[in-house]
Amino acid sequence: MTMPATPLQPCEYVLIRVAPDPVRNEHVNIGVALFAADAGGFTGVRINADLRRARQLSPLFDAGDLAGLEADLAARLHTAAPPWSSRAYLLQLAQESFSHSLQFTAPSAVLTADPAAELDRLFQAYAAPPPALERPLEAGARRRILQHLQRVFTEERVWARLERNVRPGEWLGEPDSFRFDFAYTPGGARHVIQALPLPEDCEAAVKELCFTVERVRARLGFLDAAVFAAASPPPPAYPRRLLEHSSIRLLGLDDAAAEAGRIRAAFAGPWPS
Repeated sequence: MTMPATPLQPCEYVLIRVAPDPVRNEHVNIGVALFAADAGGFTGVRINADLRRARQLSPLFDAGDLAGLEADLAARLHTAAPPWSSRAYLLQLAQESFSHSLQFTAPSAVLTADPAAELDRLFQAYAAPPPALERPLEAGARRRILQHLQRVFTEERVWARLERNVRPGEWLGEPDSFRFDFAYTPGGARHVIQALPLPEDCEAAVKELCFTVERVRARLGFLDAAVFAAASPPPPAYPRRLLEHSSIRLLGLDDAAAEAGRIRAAFAGPWPS
């Protein structure tokens, strides 16, 4: 016996965008809201928490302006249904919500048997972060370095002392998409550790790291920085010189236990010479 097909439900969706630079008005999709047209009501909203593409359009873009956006929009759209389909309402909502850079597209129609699944599909299609731009081999090498450091630092009982995924922009007082893998601050002195595969074409990544370290040092007066790289292949000569010029220590995976000892000593007493 053939089971009856699930009836398709007419819905409409709007894309949620930000245009960080009001002069250029280039936009980035950051989310989707879906509405059940038959019931005339709001179904759900999904916002992408990764706003690196928006920061690429404007260095002055502050992701903090959009903090809590998903919950706020869910509440506003739920209580305002059915006027959500009005362009005037969407324009008013964009102007009132968080930032002048927020925009909504005109509603588009879609048929679906499962609105919740459709919302997820639309989010993946239009607003989810794009696939990582790292090459698979480089991403795999970096992952192995991070896993090794986590294992050794856990065994050496310093893992709990480390901050992870640290934003230097908080120290610089300005937006910055760069992240340090680890940081710790014994006695107020900041120290950072980065996992960085060093293949033949790694100059751009090394230059970004060196530039960031030097900016933080200029602002704070002191920053100890170390890079862990895989032992094979050996790092090219030019990136090694860049790191040396910026006084960034280049370490191998075999140095992880010794580095853990330095971290313990930093919290237990004076920083070792």
